[in-house]
Amino acid sequence: MNKPLFLLLSLIAIASASDDKTDRATLKGVKNVCVVVEVADQAQARLGKEKLQTEIESKLGQAGIQVDKNANTCLYLNERSLQAIGQQSILRKQKLMALYAIDLRLEFLQTVALTRDPAAKTFAPTWSSTNMATVSADELNRTALEMADGLMDQFIAAYKSVNP
Repeated sequence: MNKPLFLLLSLIAIASASDDKTDRATLKGVKNVCVVVEVADQAQARLGKEKLQTEIESKLGQAGIQVDKNANTCLYLNERSLQAIGQQSILRKQKLMALYAIDLRLEFLQTVALTRDPAAKTFAPTWSSTNMATVSADELNRTALEMADGLMDQFIAAYKSVNP
């Protein structure tokens, strides 16, 4: 890998949020959140955006975190699933397999200001967690829900650690 590309990828990794003590501190004092769910390739998605949205909002409510669609702090879930493609060795044809890679990313987005210019504000992730798995087609729906549930447990623990 060439050095400029490696440096760029390293900086992107540094700029992204995670679930450490500093990132958890950015959740302190948050009173309510909106929920945004994005499911890539909705036409072929086996798991509906609405189902994930409902599950997340319900879990937040059970944890005592108020959901407000007009809040300026948002919990964002991005779900991507990609069907595996195999190659037949004889004809060199690609064929879809009953296997999926599934990637879920949960981010907490809020308005942040630049230290060099506090008037310059933007919307950015300040906390995040991800999970990825390979799963058979018949287990995709259940696995995606379980993964989203696990990410939500992690967010709720982070939130409650700074908002007792």
